[in-house]
Amino acid sequence: MRTRTKVLLGLGAVAGAAVAAGRAGNKTVATRIRGVTDPDLDPLYELPGDVIHHELPTPDGGTAHVLEAGSGRPVVLVHGVTLQAEVWAPLFHLLSDRFRVVAIDVRGHGRSAVGRAGVGRVAAAADLASVLEQLDLRGVVLAGHSMGGMIIGELCAHHPEVVAERVAALVLMNTAISRIVPPRVVPAARLVRRRADERASAGRRMPRFVGANDRSLIATRVAFGARPSGAAVEQARRMGEEVDLRYYLPLWADLLDYDGEAALEVLDLPVLVLVGSRDVLTPPAMARRIAAHLAHGDLHVLPGAGHQLMQERPHEVAFLIADLADRLEPVAVPVA
Repeated sequence: MRTRTKVLLGLGAVAGAAVAAGRAGNKTVATRIRGVTDPDLDPLYELPGDVIHHELPTPDGGTAHVLEAGSGRPVVLVHGVTLQAEVWAPLFHLLSDRFRVVAIDVRGHGRSAVGRAGVGRVAAAADLASVLEQLDLRGVVLAGHSMGGMIIGELCAHHPEVVAERVAALVLMNTAISRIVPPRVVPAARLVRRRADERASAGRRMPRFVGANDRSLIATRVAFGARPSGAAVEQARRMGEEVDLRYYLPLWADLLDYDGEAALEVLDLPVLVLVGSRDVLTPPAMARRIAAHLAHGDLHVLPGAGHQLMQERPHEVAFLIADLADRLEPVAVPVA
C-alpha cells in the first residue's frame, strides 16, 4: 500500500506541478529547465540519418510505424505512454553498430494509425507480435519502457507462442507488473476508460494534460531525475502534445488496472529490470516487485535517474542491454 501511495503522489505531481509552477513564476522555472545542456547527450536526441521507416499493417486494419537501423541480433524497443519511437534515438546511436535496432510507435502515438480495436495494452501487444513476425525477428532482446513494459507483459500473456519462437530476453524499464492504484480505485478507472472510449467514438474532444506552454514543460520535468538536459525534457513534452486528443485519456486510463504477475511468473527468459532511484512514477519498489516474480531477473537501480532512462542514462542502458545480449546463446540472424 505504501508503494501505491507513492505512485499516486507521483502521478499527482505530474498534474500538480503545472498548477504550482504557475504560482511560482512558471516562466523563470521553464527558462531554467531549458537552459540545462549536456554536450555529451544532446546530439543523441536526434535520430541517426540511416534509420529506415516501415509502415506495417496491424491485425485490425491499422498501421504500425516502425524505425530500424543496423544489423545483428534484433533489439526491439517499445516506448511509454505519450512518447514515440523517436525517444529511443540515443540507443539507435549507441547500439546500431552491433545490433539490428527496431522501435515501434505504439498505436495512438506518433505515425502509427489506430485500427478497429482502438488503443490499449492488449491491442498494442497484438501489433508488437505482428511486427516481430512481419520483420521475421528472432533471438530478440525485447525492451519496454513504462507502458511499453506492460505491453510486453500482455505479449507474454496473449501471444506466448510468439515469445517462445522469437524472444530471447526481456528488458523491463521503469515499469510495473501489477495495479498501480489501490483495488478500490480500479472500478472508477475502468469507468473513466469506458467514458473516454465513448467520447472518442463520438468524435468529441477530450482534455490533455500537456500542451505548448511553460507549465507543460515543468509538468514533464517531474518525470526526470537529477539535472536532465532541457532538450530531453522538451522532447518528451513535445511528444505528449502530439498525442491525438481522442486517445490521450484512454491511453492513461488503460494503464490503471494492469496486472501482469501471472505472465511473468511462468516466464523462462532472462530479464533485465531497470529503474532510476528518483523515479516517482514507477519507483524502485515496483522494480523490486517485478524482479521478485521472475525466475531469471537481474535488477539495476541507476542512482539519481528518474523515469526517462533512455534519455537520461542512455550510455548505461546501452551497456546493460549489450551485456545481456552478449550472455545469450548465439543466434543466426539475417543481415538487415
